[in-house]
Amino acid sequence: MRTQAPAIDPKVYALMTGELGTNQTISKVCVELGHVLTAFLPDLVEMETQQKMSFYFERCETGYKNELITDMAPGTVLMDGSLKNWCSDFTIACSSSAIIALVETLMGGDPASLGAVEARPASSIELEMAPLILDKIAQVIKSAVDAPGNYEPILTKPHNLKSRPKPAEDYVDMFAALIRMKIEFGDLTSFFEIVIPQKTLLKTKVRHPVSGAPAKAVNDWADILEDQVRRSDVKVEARIHLTPLTLGVIAKLQPGDVIPFLDKDDVRAQVSANGRDLYSCEFGRAGNNYTVRVRESSGSDQDLLRDLLT
Repeated sequence: MRTQAPAIDPKVYALMTGELGTNQTISKVCVELGHVLTAFLPDLVEMETQQKMSFYFERCETGYKNELITDMAPGTVLMDGSLKNWCSDFTIACSSSAIIALVETLMGGDPASLGAVEARPASSIELEMAPLILDKIAQVIKSAVDAPGNYEPILTKPHNLKSRPKPAEDYVDMFAALIRMKIEFGDLTSFFEIVIPQKTLLKTKVRHPVSGAPAKAVNDWADILEDQVRRSDVKVEARIHLTPLTLGVIAKLQPGDVIPFLDKDDVRAQVSANGRDLYSCEFGRAGNNYTVRVRESSGSDQDLLRDLLT
């Protein structure tokens, strides 16, 4: 009777087929990519945003790709990418604290107060501005790896970690490595991470991009961001103060009961959006529609735009 050969260990099989590398080999490539990002990413970000950031390699981790992503901090913004002739599935992840801080400074905020920015799920406008950092990371990677054809990276739209779709039931996770980079922006310390399959890293030869390339024209991102804020739909609410009632009276209210407004003459309404008071208004009516007429603003135009970002 023929005995069945014992099953080969999955990691041994992955080592034999080029899906998995030794820690020494993978770490060497990760460190080399980290050094290139440290050297070239600051200039790209400053070229686009006119803001100074510094980037430093922190560490390399190995594991399964989906598990490495699932274990990321909740306030992380991700973007999946591919680069023809190099990698069909890599992920760039950045702490939202760096993106939020960048948006605040582009709106005129003080870089000296950035240390108080905490990571949280990014707003829709912050996600729109995330490529100011994430796209530049992809550009440095493209320039650093030996990918014939000079193709551009194909990137998904940024999304919060909690919005990342679950893998398909038949998804087979792959061995990958995570490169973690520290971000220094004003007095803020944050981070970004890149997750790359190990089979890609084993074939990667890192090169330093050619410096001295002509700089692109600097975009006025403050104006672009302000325009995006102005075009964004915001839910606006109006609050009107009613005559004070005791809890006993409130508990006995029935359909048809009338509660008078607190104001006797011009009824005032407080208009707000995203929890921020915007205007003090007069309550009125035009034709068949109830309306409010703006009387006083609760802040300057720039203050209102900045507060509506989150």
